[in-house]
Amino acid sequence: MTNEYLVEEVPTDEVLVLRLAVLRDGTPSQDPRYAEDDTEGSVHLGIRESGVLVACSTWLPRPWLLDEVHPATQLRGMAVTKHLQSKGLGRILLQAGIARAKLLDSKYVWARARDKALYFYERNGFTTIGDQFIDDASGLGHHLVMLENK
Repeated sequence: MTNEYLVEEVPTDEVLVLRLAVLRDGTPSQDPRYAEDDTEGSVHLGIRESGVLVACSTWLPRPWLLDEVHPATQLRGMAVTKHLQSKGLGRILLQAGIARAKLLDSKYVWARARDKALYFYERNGFTTIGDQFIDDASGLGHHLVMLENK
């Protein structure tokens, strides 16, 4: 395994395969698609290993719920193939998406984070906001997380 990972834009169909394998595994929903996947401004970022997509995230322009005046970017569907989790790929994707959001003048980057991923987001500068809620698709506990993009 190489330590040099390249982040690139990837097509929706490849993202759906990885989301299904990682984010829908063991959940009530087997639908990995989000309504915003192909809307204007949405972009899927990914990392490949030996040509195979092993990590992905989706970034879309969407107002931050607590400040709808300033531009914001929402992160959705971050997934890293199971055998490469905890190897730094999520952080690489997160940094690339945050940099992209900054270029778009987003004041905030935010996500609906699974509770088991809160430590990851907090370690990367995000603040956990509000109370836990249960995500309809996964049936898992989530919290809102937000990073003020300075």
